[in-house]
Amino acid sequence: MRSSTGIAARDAARSGTKSFTRVLLLGLILAAGAWTVYVFAQEAYVGHSLADKAAQLSRQNAVIASQNEGYQKDIQALTSGAGDEETARMNGYARPDEHVFLVTTTPAPTPTP
Repeated sequence: MRSSTGIAARDAARSGTKSFTRVLLLGLILAAGAWTVYVFAQEAYVGHSLADKAAQLSRQNAVIASQNEGYQKDIQALTSGAGDEETARMNGYARPDEHVFLVTTTPAPTPTP
């Protein structure tokens, strides 16, 4: 007959192996969970930064579009001749049928000797 202490010692060794396997399996599961959380956090960060960049580019496109509208108006004015008239008026020219009034500041009085 076998002694009961031999069986207990053999079961104790197996339970130690089982606990090591369980700890190892738990460690692998925790590592996989941590890696998954890291990957999702990194993806969320990249998505957020790309959304910010897209919003910034959208604002820049709106500014450029408004500048282009101004340029188009300038081009239309130049091609229709209105630009020439505006330039002539800035240089002091007027149409023959217009009355021109010159608005200036009052000159300083000259000192009497």
